[in-house]
Amino acid sequence: MRTSTVWLLWLGANLTLLLSTRNPIYLFICIVGYLVSGFRISTQSQAKSWVKNNFRFLLAMILLSALINGLFSHMGNKIILSLPERWWLIGGDITLESLVFGAINGSVIGSLYLLFNIINMSLSVKQITRLIPRAFHPIAMTVTISLTFFPSIKQRAQEIKEAQMIRGNRMKKIKDWLPIFVPLLVSSLERAIQLSEAMTARGFHSQENRKNPEIAILGLIIALFAIFSGWILRVYVYPVWISVLLYLLGAILIIIIFNRSGHQNKTTSFRKDIWHPIDIQVSVILSIILIILLFLIFNDLMPSLTYSPYPELSFPPFQLIGLLFSGLSFYPIVHHSYD
Repeated sequence: MRTSTVWLLWLGANLTLLLSTRNPIYLFICIVGYLVSGFRISTQSQAKSWVKNNFRFLLAMILLSALINGLFSHMGNKIILSLPERWWLIGGDITLESLVFGAINGSVIGSLYLLFNIINMSLSVKQITRLIPRAFHPIAMTVTISLTFFPSIKQRAQEIKEAQMIRGNRMKKIKDWLPIFVPLLVSSLERAIQLSEAMTARGFHSQENRKNPEIAILGLIIALFAIFSGWILRVYVYPVWISVLLYLLGAILIIIIFNRSGHQNKTTSFRKDIWHPIDIQVSVILSIILIILLFLIFNDLMPSLTYSPYPELSFPPFQLIGLLFSGLSFYPIVHHSYD
């Protein structure tokens, strides 16, 4: 997948599934897909320890979440261990169901971490910042500056550390790090001041007055009110199509406002994403998959997405369409053959 838009659609489809399900079968398929896809991408980018580091984080999240939920939630029928009731908060029965429920939540957190790690590894800083709407160009500029500052600060800190060690500072105590912190802070402030002066000299803040900003603010308020109203009507079990219409109205208004505000900020690009026929086809396919997934979720046509081990642990149900959506995590490997 070459263009950032294709990656963004793939991210949206996977996020929708991960945030909507607690089915361990679907989560397991997603985790395996992310690990395999991450391994394939990391091999190309020469990040050999990617799978090892991320699998370690995933396992830690699952175990930690299971332990925390097992200690603080005492529901379930299959008792594994009983702690004294006089123990504050954690006193009571530790059940198998509570451990499984915590492990499922940890799997969701770990899956999200793997997903965003793949996106971060696949897209460059330029592509990520270009995804920010032009209406928020100051935010994009701030993110770009922050991302470029961190490597330079790390390099500067290493240089100061080597200079201090040459002078005999062995860096064994906390106070020994003070000669590193002060020069690093001073040099960072000096660079920030120089950058702000350069941006001011180039007229970063001297923009033309926006046309009718009150209309944009009013439209944004109406859009947010429409989305909020759709959520309220959904809570009180009104017809689904009313909520969907309100969601669409709010989304369309937000897109129009962002697009109109973005055109007032002129930007240039040294190198743009080149769309190939395969990228257009993939974007259409992923868009259709995302729409179908949202439709099934909003209409409760995939009951297997919801799973709870309480009150007694049972085998989770699954649907063929749910397995297909989970298999979307393998898509970067399938599409790699066309790149």
